[in-house]
Amino acid sequence: MSKNDSDKVCVILLGMGGPDSLDNIKPFLYNIFSDREIIQLPGGSLFQKPFAKLISRLRHRKVQNNYSLIGGSSPLLKWTESQKEHLEFILSPTLGRFDVFIGMRYFTPTIESAIQQAVDAEYNKIIFLPMYPQYCKATTGSSFSEAKRVLLNQPAIKSIFIKDFHNDKAYLKLLKSYIDDNIQDDETLLFSAHSIPQKFVDDNDPYVSQVKFTAKQVAGERDYFLSFQSRTGPVKWVGPDTVDETKRLLADGKKLFIVPISFVCDHIETMFEIDIELKELVSDTKNIRRMPMFNDDRNFGALLANLVLEHLDD
Repeated sequence: MSKNDSDKVCVILLGMGGPDSLDNIKPFLYNIFSDREIIQLPGGSLFQKPFAKLISRLRHRKVQNNYSLIGGSSPLLKWTESQKEHLEFILSPTLGRFDVFIGMRYFTPTIESAIQQAVDAEYNKIIFLPMYPQYCKATTGSSFSEAKRVLLNQPAIKSIFIKDFHNDKAYLKLLKSYIDDNIQDDETLLFSAHSIPQKFVDDNDPYVSQVKFTAKQVAGERDYFLSFQSRTGPVKWVGPDTVDETKRLLADGKKLFIVPISFVCDHIETMFEIDIELKELVSDTKNIRRMPMFNDDRNFGALLANLVLEHLDD
């Protein structure tokens, strides 16, 4: 670790973002479906935004209902802000004047606004740190593309992009401790990751192989299963599906301890899809438990701080 004295370094934490109210779900969905990095709607780029507008209008009522069941908004920004505070507290003694900004891909605060904050604060070097342990072009890749687009207008800014931390020793140790401290002796370990279109894998996206690596490392000597959730649309998705796998394992008489392996904090995918929807779909609430997420854990902030220090001179 070292730091060029002429560099004024800050960090931008990158995430997907989530609606801050039920009224803002439609624009949130529009932003997602407008992104051709993750969803290539028919008709090419010319028709992407009109289709995105149509889909967000058709789907927002259902999504509103889902969010209403977890409090009416996404807690993702709240937990990211907690980690921002941990990072600033841990790194300020080492780096001197130091700020962490937050840039969300599909809602506020945006990546563009985070970069502008860094520029206004006269930082000349930005470390972009995604809150995704595993790299996928639909998540980290899309956020990086947006950051690079904005940086075209800021030629004086140096940038470092931390691609992933799926194999970081501190991350693996923390995740394993969450499993060890919470799983019960009679429970079977089921990892659930956000699915991606099979086409991404065929195009050599590393996400699935990185998820498998993480799962194997933190399972230790335990038997485990891996499934994928959050599949939408008519394309072929990576499987097995979490609902189908859960039904199969329950039918075998197993009690399940579910680890949302590609997430670091609670949001719609954990609080609704696993805690509510999955249990309803399999008609079983007593034999399914979910691992708590890192959320505001300072230990997670510490490993993020170490990642920043390790990449300071990249």
